[in-house]
Amino acid sequence: MNIKIPQIAVPHFWLSNFGKVQDYLRRALREGALHEVGISSLGYPIHAVEYAREGAVKLMVIGGTHGHEPGGVATVMNLIHLVETGLDLADQPHDDLLSVLEKVHLFAVPCLNPDGRTVCPDTFYAQGLDTCRVYACGLQRDGSLIPYESGSEDPLYYFDPNDALFMGGQFNGAGYAINRRRSCDESDAVEVQAVFEFVKDRGLDGIFDLHACANNFAIQARSHEAPYWPLAREWHRRAEKLFKEKGRKLNPLHGDGEPPPPITHHFNSSLFHKHARLYWLAFEGRQGFLGNKGWWPIPTEWEIVDDYLTAIGVFLELGAEGLYAESNREVFG
Repeated sequence: MNIKIPQIAVPHFWLSNFGKVQDYLRRALREGALHEVGISSLGYPIHAVEYAREGAVKLMVIGGTHGHEPGGVATVMNLIHLVETGLDLADQPHDDLLSVLEKVHLFAVPCLNPDGRTVCPDTFYAQGLDTCRVYACGLQRDGSLIPYESGSEDPLYYFDPNDALFMGGQFNGAGYAINRRRSCDESDAVEVQAVFEFVKDRGLDGIFDLHACANNFAIQARSHEAPYWPLAREWHRRAEKLFKEKGRKLNPLHGDGEPPPPITHHFNSSLFHKHARLYWLAFEGRQGFLGNKGWWPIPTEWEIVDDYLTAIGVFLELGAEGLYAESNREVFG
């Protein structure tokens, strides 16, 4: 059954529509090298844009892991436009971010999960959480939600697409949860496996994975060993200062502790960390939801993108200082 996804108006700088993203990548790149790293389960291309810098630390930023989190896609496209032109898509400068970008060899993946992105609206700004939840989970044929819950102790790794009206943004079109692993050795999702194969022998030191909810916070990668824990805490310390200067809130580092509690199942971070021998940090940005006083003040759409870019800048800065490489050597030799 084909579901017609509503077209919701977005600002010109909110480039999250998959077709428009592909058009930009094919027509507008001048500085970056475009790599097609794989094909999604429904046949959509997965691209990485490379901005090579001889001898610089290699880092990657990933957007669109979950299709119902369009802000990450829009942000990676703003990041690409910033490198290409010196301004974001709203024609705003980011001098500090541009400065650190000159010190890194950047790989940018605008949309890891095209299947999920193409079945969701271009934004959930000013929408209620229940609306987003339908697109996140998808619907079974009886009209009920596919029983995906991000905090579940018994996670759903797969749902048969034949039993669905449509698969939600948490999944690819083949029914595999895009960010859940039965083990940390391989991925059932062809999209994740393709990006992993692209990454594993390129010598990356770190990956920053963009997600979205109602608040800003980073997630301690609890599949990572103790030498990495101070890195997430240092990211938070620096980012908190910048967010405060902008008058915006950064919630505490999620999943931290002494020690951080172990994960109960694996995520993409486990796979890439173990086999590509790199550091992984995930960041949850705001969606601009309505309906909960804890989500106020509602940011503007540009502030959502700017929050992500601020978070990315801190991640790149730590990498350029050699901190990820140092911990990678300590853990892997």
